[in-house]
Amino acid sequence: MKRYTNKEDSAEDLTTYWGRLKHFQNIISPANIFYSSEQLNEYGKILENVDKDPSIRKQYTDQQLWKMRYVVDSNIHPQLKEPVNILFRTSTFVPVNVPLAFGLAVLPPTPINQLLAQSANQTYNFMFNYCNRNASNVFSNEMLAFSYGGAVSSAVVGSLGTSWLFKKLNAPALLIRACPLFGVLIANTFNLFFARYPDFQKGIQVFDDETQEPLPGLSKEAAKIAFFRTLVTRYILPLPMFIPPIVIYFMKQAKCYPQGRGIGLALDLSLSGFFLYCGLSVGIGIFPQYLKVNPTDLESQYQNLTNSKGNKIKTIVFNKGL
Repeated sequence: MKRYTNKEDSAEDLTTYWGRLKHFQNIISPANIFYSSEQLNEYGKILENVDKDPSIRKQYTDQQLWKMRYVVDSNIHPQLKEPVNILFRTSTFVPVNVPLAFGLAVLPPTPINQLLAQSANQTYNFMFNYCNRNASNVFSNEMLAFSYGGAVSSAVVGSLGTSWLFKKLNAPALLIRACPLFGVLIANTFNLFFARYPDFQKGIQVFDDETQEPLPGLSKEAAKIAFFRTLVTRYILPLPMFIPPIVIYFMKQAKCYPQGRGIGLALDLSLSGFFLYCGLSVGIGIFPQYLKVNPTDLESQYQNLTNSKGNKIKTIVFNKGL
């Protein structure tokens, strides 16, 4: 474990996938839910002052300080420095999504089930995108309404459309069960694009990696990089939630699925929660939340800049969002 300093993003090595995986497992831990606003504020103040006051530093171990940091990071927006709505924090993503995953992947993919499940899932995804967005830009009510409506409608049309097509083609039952996945993937693209659309228009704030000072202007190129990296993550995140139906299918074929309705429901929900947890940490661990790029990857205005220390800026960092 690294020695704690507020200049470090994690106790783990975020340049490696394994380090990011362990880092995000700490971030998404449902155990981080059970902290009050007062505790979050207290932890934030301790972490803010620990590098400045040696007497405060001596009161805590590195492990305790990193624990506080993970609790804060999983509940507080990194730019706004305010608590995210409790339903849309990374710490609550898994428990909130268990019933959504159950509706999408485990319930029979009838038109009514898909309509209700896709609508609920995209409503949650939209709010999660918005609450964890890069906060460089402000969203109009019209843009938010258009984004939300487009995400829900594309999810329903994509899901029902692929279901109709597969049935016409007499596709295997397992493939038909996966139809809601296609709706989710289509909607995730639409949802994320319109949630980030103002970023494409105006750009996002970028920082010097050495001093963490904000650089002048906003970068559209950084916004594009952040979008496509996040989109890859959003394609991977829903995949594990469609593993439980496969497991359940083969358990029923092998006649080892529980007979009791209550026990069967508990097993279905447990499988959904387990694979959601695995999928979330595996998916968001692919890329760091704070991306580091060469100035030549961005607009010409960010090349050949110097920071407050007089050093040439070699690395630029920005918040990818979740």
